[in-house]
Amino acid sequence: MKIDAIDEKSVLVELSKEDLEKRRITYEELDYANERTKNLVRNILETIRLETGKAVLCCSSLEVEVMPDSFGGCLMIFKQGKENAGDETEQTTVFFSENINNFIDSARALKNLEAKEQSGSLYRADGTFFLLVSGCCGKKRCVLSEYLDEASFDEARLNSLREYGECLIEKDALTVLSA
Repeated sequence: MKIDAIDEKSVLVELSKEDLEKRRITYEELDYANERTKNLVRNILETIRLETGKAVLCCSSLEVEVMPDSFGGCLMIFKQGKENAGDETEQTTVFFSENINNFIDSARALKNLEAKEQSGSLYRADGTFFLLVSGCCGKKRCVLSEYLDEASFDEARLNSLREYGECLIEKDALTVLSA
């Protein structure tokens, strides 16, 4: 197992075919519903903490991206999410796409998951659609990210979009789109 820090909040772990065989798991079997996968992730996080001193990866929001390598092993990227959920609920998340159908599909997927808050505002500017959602986290953010790209907007850029963009749906955009 090879561990490399990408930045303060991300770590790349390379597992060789032998590493996986030693743990009696293959890339194809990696699934967080699988107990061996859960044990592997816990072991890797502990190894990261011991080798790098980075306990920051033990936060409540941890994203794990896994991809196979060409030698029978895999690469795992561990990314730390926001530490303070309170800050995240205050923040507006912006999702965008040039295709309105992506917004409709994401809204329907959220409706099928019975996500509680179906909120948001929908804008159009320069041929692109923008969905502004306050307090977007957890499962809701994951579903929206499957269908839409996420943008990083500071307050000035948000205000500019609100002022100069065309507001298509002012509130509860996800509810309207899922109908």
